[in-house]
Amino acid sequence: MIKVGIIDGNQQSRGMMRVMLDHQQQYNFKVTLEAGSMGECKKVQPSQEPNVLLLDIEENGVDSIMEIYRKFPNTNVVIYSNIQDHNSVLACVKAGAMGYLTKDTCVNEVISTIVTTHKGGSVFSPSISRNVIQHVQQTIDYQSNLSFRERQIVEGLKNGLSYKLIGYKYGISLDTVRQYIKRTYKKLNINSKGELLAQFK
Repeated sequence: MIKVGIIDGNQQSRGMMRVMLDHQQQYNFKVTLEAGSMGECKKVQPSQEPNVLLLDIEENGVDSIMEIYRKFPNTNVVIYSNIQDHNSVLACVKAGAMGYLTKDTCVNEVISTIVTTHKGGSVFSPSISRNVIQHVQQTIDYQSNLSFRERQIVEGLKNGLSYKLIGYKYGISLDTVRQYIKRTYKKLNINSKGELLAQFK
């Protein structure tokens, strides 16, 4: 038996998923947890801990992944959401998500994802996989356009160093650091540190 959990703020969506899982004939699924938020899971007994949990982050947020693992350490979280931007996907993976499905995924794919995840695998919707691959490729392209020193300075910024500390670390003046940063912005066609860090996440 595979115990399944569903946390989705949309009650209709949650109910439809439960019905679909309950009525499939191929695998022995049991929905042991159905909730709109982590707050509703306070009274869940250890015996109800799901093997695989489908989580919509639209209303619950990425932080709920860590909450789930604190409460259910043996659960595998699979995101099931309409949110598809690469920053959200990467944040979910970093937080411990073992898979990521879009809500237009067909029932059979959801079922096979639950089984695959329970067996130790990971499944991502094709559009999500393409999005992440393109982001990684773009990041590599950006890096190839930068000089060795420019990449060092980007690394310093990513690590939270100030301009002054970057200069100290690499033995260059503060003005030189600023010049390198201006050149980096120009090469990447950006205007701020925030944009820079977003590209190199």
